[in-house]
Amino acid sequence: MKVSIITPCFNAEEYIDQTYTSLKDQTYSNWEWIVFDDCSKDKSFQRLQELASKDKRLLIFQNDKNSGAAITRNNCLNKATGDYLAFMDCDDLWSPEKLAKQVNFLESGQGNFTYSNYEIIDSNGDYIKTMNTPLEVSGKDLLKFNPFATSSVFIRRSAVENNKIRFLEHLRRRQDYLFWFDVIQSSGPATRCPGTLSKYRLVGDSSLSSNKKKMAIIQWNLYRNEFNLSLISSIYYFLHYAVHGIKKYFLK
Repeated sequence: MKVSIITPCFNAEEYIDQTYTSLKDQTYSNWEWIVFDDCSKDKSFQRLQELASKDKRLLIFQNDKNSGAAITRNNCLNKATGDYLAFMDCDDLWSPEKLAKQVNFLESGQGNFTYSNYEIIDSNGDYIKTMNTPLEVSGKDLLKFNPFATSSVFIRRSAVENNKIRFLEHLRRRQDYLFWFDVIQSSGPATRCPGTLSKYRLVGDSSLSSNKKKMAIIQWNLYRNEFNLSLISSIYYFLHYAVHGIKKYFLK
């Protein structure tokens, strides 16, 4: 079974070699890494091309103009040929057994969508904490909180293509959250694969201090404008979102 790894890239030159190493070290080797560079201002695209010249599993492209994560991920999806989709940002890391475990997990009949526990690391790669995720996530669960790190998600490609699911290109943030929701709603709950299999790096505007108020406003607007929830339902789910946010970022 072939895995297509979906990666948008923007100004990630500092981390590309580390990320590629974590792919190269996978115990499961039947994968393709599809990267679209979103017109980086550093040498990300050049470095990716250098790596691709030595490893034919790397498929490297560049957007015509800076387009944002949703369009960039959709461009990657349109190039995918694998049986499964894995998602990875250019600054995140995987454990060596990540792909093998998740392929085996879904091949054993565990549905269409899996994920795992993950570590949060800082910009230097130093450990901050481990995020333990629930055993199963339904659409209603996802309205309350998002337990997934993008780099932990693993989906059967047919669940995406058969339902014509894509990242919403009018959204500049949280497109991944809506994408996960659409997959779960159309093909059933997501189920946790055992193990802590990825590392999510807090860097730039993903850091708590610059992001928490902005993301709360975005979440509220999603409830009202994308999920079309009533005011009462929006308040109900937003309170759950706030509580889980406090647990995630403030409690060790």
